[in-house]
Amino acid sequence: MSYLTFVLKERKVLSFGLSFTFFSSFGQTFLISLFVPFFLADFDLSNAAFGSIYSAATLASAAILPYLGKWIDVLPIGRYSLYVASGLLIAALTMAFSWHIGFLFAGILMLRLSGQGLSGHTAETAMARYFTLQRGKALSISSLGYPIGEGILPVGIAALLAITSWRTTWGIIAAIIALIFIPFILYVLNKSDIEQSNQRVKKAEDDSNDSGSYFQIVNDRQFWLIIPAILIPPFWATALFLYQVSIAEQLGWTAAIIASAFIFFAVARIISSLGIGPVIDKLSATVIFPFYIIPMGFGLVVAFYHPGIWSAFLYMALMGMTLGFGSTTKSALYAELYGEEMIGTVRSLFASIMVFSTALSPFLMGWMLDNNIAIESILLIATTTVIFGVILAYIGLKDTEPQM
Repeated sequence: MSYLTFVLKERKVLSFGLSFTFFSSFGQTFLISLFVPFFLADFDLSNAAFGSIYSAATLASAAILPYLGKWIDVLPIGRYSLYVASGLLIAALTMAFSWHIGFLFAGILMLRLSGQGLSGHTAETAMARYFTLQRGKALSISSLGYPIGEGILPVGIAALLAITSWRTTWGIIAAIIALIFIPFILYVLNKSDIEQSNQRVKKAEDDSNDSGSYFQIVNDRQFWLIIPAILIPPFWATALFLYQVSIAEQLGWTAAIIASAFIFFAVARIISSLGIGPVIDKLSATVIFPFYIIPMGFGLVVAFYHPGIWSAFLYMALMGMTLGFGSTTKSALYAELYGEEMIGTVRSLFASIMVFSTALSPFLMGWMLDNNIAIESILLIATTTVIFGVILAYIGLKDTEPQM
């Protein structure tokens, strides 16, 4: 089935997933970072103090995520999705009325949990569960909400902050969630049979023998072999992008060059995300997964040698390719390895571990830079982890037959 035919036929269900990945942006670091200068001024915080608050909120959300994430395997998808959207609404309202630092912490915690954690979790679990033969394409389409949000929302938020206060801006975000996002979810649930697919899988899970326990997953040798390849891209992308200005200077690139290179990152992420879907449908995610981080490895090598200004654009494009491949491939892999009936439980566990890793990576990168470790040495370490990640994932999946 061609992409266009598939999208037209399944547009309602696909728009359900895409809307959740798009609205997950309100809990992502790239968007929250736009408000940081206002947080520092209004709450009289230093950069270090806010960084501690943000990291603590992120780690807390990672700890809660497995417990809330597994409920998508138990509750009707409609009720669960509305709970997640309502959580995002409450988070935005909390930010709008955060006159005390305690409310700021609570708002960030709920944004990270409902936005970064559960919104993407809801979208990708629903798509992987609803679609079987066209799972790769569905995950590719729904994951486009991430780069669309990265491309559109910063400009809109910056414009709002230029004409109104940051609290009013969060109030406007809350209104958009309440008046557009939640009604849209209700419309899609009413006009599609996504709920029926969830009930079918839920019945299969009820007939099973608690196969979705976290203990069973982490006790599996395969889990430990694939987890490095899952964590390496978000770990290093978070660290390298957070300190991108300092790193760019050490590599002979200007801040303007690295900012311009983000266009190549976004375009490469979109193209790779769309392109990998049909390949997954044809070959399976278990075949593709061990190799999806190879473009990042090449990007790190390009940055290591940094032969000229053009290398910044190639580095960012290769990073975008791996993140585009990963957003689709990982969710398809969970369904193939563990089955549709427990994908919510599995995905919430992996997402929680990923959030923990991205909360810790800035500390590690900051420590290395503060101790004057050369960026070339850091890039060499990162490249080595990519090589080990590919090898371990290949060993873990080479004889695996996907569950369909």
